[in-house]
Amino acid sequence: MQSMACVKGGIEIPLYTGERQTIPFDLQTLAGLPAEFVDMAKTMLADIVATGIGFFTIHGRTLKAGETLRRPGAHIDGSYDQAVFDWGGGGGSGWKVDQDGPALTTAEHERLYLAASGGIILASNYEACNGYVGEIDGQPGVGGDCTHLELPEPFLLRRNTVYYGNNHFVHESLPMREAVHRVFVRINLPEDHIYKPVGTPIAA
Repeated sequence: MQSMACVKGGIEIPLYTGERQTIPFDLQTLAGLPAEFVDMAKTMLADIVATGIGFFTIHGRTLKAGETLRRPGAHIDGSYDQAVFDWGGGGGSGWKVDQDGPALTTAEHERLYLAASGGIILASNYEACNGYVGEIDGQPGVGGDCTHLELPEPFLLRRNTVYYGNNHFVHESLPMREAVHRVFVRINLPEDHIYKPVGTPIAA
C-alpha cells in the first residue's frame, strides 16, 4: 500500500478539554458542525476538494510525561462508516478501540481499510505523532493495525500544523516528553474521496 501525506499550513487550536468523536457534517456547508469548531474545520479543509459527509473529532486533556493521548502503535484510520461502527456488541464492531475493527475477512474491512480512496486531515497543538510515507509491503490488520509491517523512517508531525493524508497514511501517537495539555483534531473524509496532494507533499 502507498502511504501519502502533505503539509497544508498552520492552524490555531484552542485549549480544549474533553472528547467529541466523529461528528458528521457537510464538507461544503459545514452544516452539522458545532459553531466552536467551524473555524478549525475551514482551515483544515482549505484548498481540499471534498464533498459529502465528513467526520470531525477533537480530543484534549492534560497528560503526564510518558502518557499518550491517542492510539499508540503504527496504524491507519481507514474510512468511517457510522452504520458499520454502530453495530454494537462483540465480534469486532468497534472502530479502532484497542485496535478493534471489522474482522479481516469481512467486506467492511476490505471497503474501509484496504481501499485506496478516502482520506484524513490531522492537527495537534503538541508534537506527539509520527507519520510514515512511502510504499509499504503488506496490508493493515484489524482496526488498521500496521505494527506488523516494515515501515519507512518516521517523521514527526509539527505542532499547530495541518497534515492531509490518504486513506493509507500510517501514523502513531507518541508518549509525552513532559506534562502537557495536548489537543488533537481530525477530519475523516468520505470513503469515496480521491486524495490529491495539497500544499507540500512529504517525500518518502
